[in-house]
Amino acid sequence: MITVKPIVVLSNKRKDGTYAIYIRVYFRGEVRRIPTSMVCRPSDLTRSGRIKNQDLLDKAETMAARMRDSVSGYTDSELAGRDVDWVVRRMRCADTLHTFRLDFFSFADQVIREKHPEARGQYVTAVNAFAAYLGRRELDVNDVSRQMLSGFLGWLRTERATKAHKTPQKGVSPTKRTRIPGGAESRHMAKLSHIYEKAKERYNDEDSGEILIPRSPFKGLLTKAPLSHGQKPLTVAAMQRVIDARHGLGTVQTALDLFVVSFALMGANLADLYEIVSVRKLRTSGTWEYRRRKTRRRRADGAEMKVAVPEEIYGRLDALERLHRMAGKAEFATAKVNKGLRRWCEDEGVPVFTFGAARHTWATIARGKAGVEKATVDEGLCHIGDFPVTDIYAERDWDLINDGNRKVLALFSWD
Repeated sequence: MITVKPIVVLSNKRKDGTYAIYIRVYFRGEVRRIPTSMVCRPSDLTRSGRIKNQDLLDKAETMAARMRDSVSGYTDSELAGRDVDWVVRRMRCADTLHTFRLDFFSFADQVIREKHPEARGQYVTAVNAFAAYLGRRELDVNDVSRQMLSGFLGWLRTERATKAHKTPQKGVSPTKRTRIPGGAESRHMAKLSHIYEKAKERYNDEDSGEILIPRSPFKGLLTKAPLSHGQKPLTVAAMQRVIDARHGLGTVQTALDLFVVSFALMGANLADLYEIVSVRKLRTSGTWEYRRRKTRRRRADGAEMKVAVPEEIYGRLDALERLHRMAGKAEFATAKVNKGLRRWCEDEGVPVFTFGAARHTWATIARGKAGVEKATVDEGLCHIGDFPVTDIYAERDWDLINDGNRKVLALFSWD
């Protein structure tokens, strides 16, 4: 049983003749005295040392009650193995919580500055959108509530026009979109949640029981971003049509060849394909070893990939060299390729798709048509699977992964 009450220690008389008021905590035979900022004069005490000044007693009792309430919810099983020092830490944390303040936006600026420059843009956009919704750029982290976030989600889903918000990060361009794109609510919420969890990670100490940010307002509100129309997977028949496609315009044919190359290399990203410097070496070795650009800095294994290059696409690999001439710079590659794909789609009278659809098409066909196990599909995509600890320690079986890709390619005609 935990007992908490204010006391005065008569043997601890101060030089000015006053006495300090302590909060006495008793738990399992041990006692700790927590000093307070309150003092009393001898006239405020009875002869036995009890506080008789009612104003002082009320203040001391209020403090003791708050500390008592901070640990009153623990069950006997939760207190098992705990000592009085753990109880005191919990009480002090609860007292600190009353005065703890952390501005969410100021902390967000710190988190964004620590991010790699390539990753900052989406965080800046999310934070700016949140500030636009609130109408201010100041918010205590413990004032972030589920109701507030639900309102923000609703605003994102209905808002159609946004103003450009100047970013506080040096070197990062401000948001200039005039429309909030589909799926933005999921991306924005994920970025804000990441910032919030970083604050909890920095200011909460689970071992000592000091929890300054106790709530989890994002829980249950995070949803997977829907695929844009252009990224939706193609059917087997539609993919076969792309494989068979031939176009008189060089830029369009290059875009089609790159789409097929990406698909045959297990949905490789265009940024990674752009980094291939020697097509000849790729054909000679028969294996493409690289580290996926998007996650290489976030994964313990550096996002390592070892993809067997299928012979079916050897004749299309020259498109990798044409890509450099067509785009000029890496940052223009996606726009150039998607422009070529759009032209082909319009000429053929089929729904427009983008380069990102190659990755989704491979994953969908591998799982749904080729019978490749989900774990193998995850590894082929260089994703963290359902067992992240296993993903860290278990070496990937590249033969198994590449065999899965062979099953996918076997569904198509490559004549």
